[in-house]
Amino acid sequence: MKNSLENMTDKLSPLEIYSISEGSNIYNELSAYSSAIEDFAEDADALLREIIITTAQDYGLYMREALWSVPRTDLSEEERRTSILKRFGIGLSGFTLNGMYDFMASLGLEGEITEVPEKYRAYIKVTNAENISFPVRQYLTSQIEEFFPAHCQVFVDYRTDGTWDDLDAKRTMFDTYDLFGSNWEQLENFE
Repeated sequence: MKNSLENMTDKLSPLEIYSISEGSNIYNELSAYSSAIEDFAEDADALLREIIITTAQDYGLYMREALWSVPRTDLSEEERRTSILKRFGIGLSGFTLNGMYDFMASLGLEGEITEVPEKYRAYIKVTNAENISFPVRQYLTSQIEEFFPAHCQVFVDYRTDGTWDDLDAKRTMFDTYDLFGSNWEQLENFE
């Protein structure tokens, strides 16, 4: 593929109006134009790549994630693209239980949602929280609270040891749990 300098010289040479030999003023001027054109073409290619979510690699992902506060640099590019596409895919039917699961998937979360309508509460047990740092958990929780209906109190549980068998396997004394000041109801209700 020809670069822009070769393309310009090939088109102007047959006219024989200009002396386009290397080192001539016209050749040097065309070289400067060529350099600017190639820089512009690279920028245009980058813009086209970043404007489409499925090909974005840098600021295209960053700018879309910035719509929701924090760019997810903890995820791979492919995971970030998938998350953005899922988030944009939430429509008017997104406020059903299935829509809430889709929203969690857009955040890269898997888990179980338990609704308690009579108390206006929802409990979310995240099942893939092993490698999620505390600051990212805070961000994810704020996004979940922002998405769920305002009248609904949301409790998000990132614990990975959520069963009685898991607690028993740790062989931890119950005095240790008492140090946290939690009662049985709070432990059972993820509070």
